[in-house]
Amino acid sequence: MYIYFSETKVTTMDSKNRRPSESRSIIDSACSKRFIIAIMGFIGIANAYAMRSVLSVAITEMVEDIHKTAIDPNGCPGPIKNTNTTNPNAEFDWSETLQGHILGAFYYGYVFAQIPGGILAQKYGGKHVFGVGIFLTAVLTLLTPLAARIGPAYMIGVRVLEGIGEGPTIPAMNALLAQWVPINERSRIGSFVFAGNMIGTIVAQSSAGYLLKVTDDNWPLVFYVCGVVALIWYVFWNFLVYSSPSEHPTITDYELTYLERHLKGVNKNKNKLKSTPWLSMLSSGPMWGLMIGQIAHDWALFMINADLPKYMKSVMKFSIAETGVWSSMPHVLMWVFAILTGWLSDYLISNGKLGILQQRRLFSTIACIGPMLGTLAASYAGCDKIKVVVLFTVGMATMGFFYSSMKVNVMDLSPNYAGPAMAMVNGVGAVAGIVSPPLIGYLIPNNTLLEWRNVFWISGGVVIVANSIYLVLASASIQWWNDPVPTSETDDGDTDL
Repeated sequence: MYIYFSETKVTTMDSKNRRPSESRSIIDSACSKRFIIAIMGFIGIANAYAMRSVLSVAITEMVEDIHKTAIDPNGCPGPIKNTNTTNPNAEFDWSETLQGHILGAFYYGYVFAQIPGGILAQKYGGKHVFGVGIFLTAVLTLLTPLAARIGPAYMIGVRVLEGIGEGPTIPAMNALLAQWVPINERSRIGSFVFAGNMIGTIVAQSSAGYLLKVTDDNWPLVFYVCGVVALIWYVFWNFLVYSSPSEHPTITDYELTYLERHLKGVNKNKNKLKSTPWLSMLSSGPMWGLMIGQIAHDWALFMINADLPKYMKSVMKFSIAETGVWSSMPHVLMWVFAILTGWLSDYLISNGKLGILQQRRLFSTIACIGPMLGTLAASYAGCDKIKVVVLFTVGMATMGFFYSSMKVNVMDLSPNYAGPAMAMVNGVGAVAGIVSPPLIGYLIPNNTLLEWRNVFWISGGVVIVANSIYLVLASASIQWWNDPVPTSETDDGDTDL
């Protein structure tokens, strides 16, 4: 992992002026403060997505399966069971539509909290906003079983509040990374940190399936485990992370000097920044391209996170333990691709193989087309379980290209306002999380293969249209509204090629 963060060029420190020269590693040890920031951010993002996605597996055992799947002529064979229920320990008789609303309720709060979260991160720093967001979500995760047992309205309410807690986390992390990560490391470190969402989903879904199996469907336990782990992380976060290099009490002179020289476009004195230029951002073509492009990614990701476990269990007839494991497999390979493409992106850009904008466009397109083709092909693979898992896994793996392209593009446009800018982008993208679960619930009343195939076709259309708009409007140059006063400074290589 240390090698992943290291530079190909090495530098030494001139003892006189304490400026780096070209003969020593930029990250001279694993104790580099931005290395620690990256690790803690990665774990924090993983916790956030674990708490968000664990319900998608748990709900398959919480709710009675009242569908008579035998009427599906294209249905896959499964074990003989009672048609009224597949789980004697299920406590709820929620319909597919209600389940869709419960799964989607998170995103109502998530969208609402984006802009306030970006403003707070801009004012108080990414550390505090990100940490408090995870803390609140952890507490609410612990309360989820109680809310579910009181009634579906309370369950929806808790999910909305979880969304409000987690909403500021991505804008806050963007604001934090903009203060710590130079442009030549942005794809690599940014993709590593944000790829924590896949690890969180992997751990949550696979461990939830295992816990449900070994504890005889004791579904509340999966929420308690996720909540407690996040609270433990929060303690370490408060002691190890600072919002900017200048605030860190133990950062080395070497690393501080290096960051001050290479963090182009970042204003070191927040008091000199003008108020957040919301209108300028709203009139910015590249910002609109990012917001619409984010819809493409989020639509595909939220569909897989929330509904793939249902597909595995209801259509493919996997057991609950198998459902947890196989639903997490696409995220395993997606994480590997995200890490590898982060390194590849910085290599291609640093060595002049691709311009920054070329790389952002190319990788974002791969991240959109791959999942669309994979999910569609899986729906035509019938009941061949191995083929279906492979197609889902390989298709979704290509989404890893997103994290070194569109995900870090906000920092290209505005390092100074990365938090508020990401709040806008992430907020618009999260609308997909509001729309897709209820829509999918409506489209799959009987959980048949043909119903799911229609879902994948519709999703593919949404993804292609949204990414096409991003390609037209995208930019990788620092925008004029990034600076408190007009400046002629531009980033090396940030030409819109």
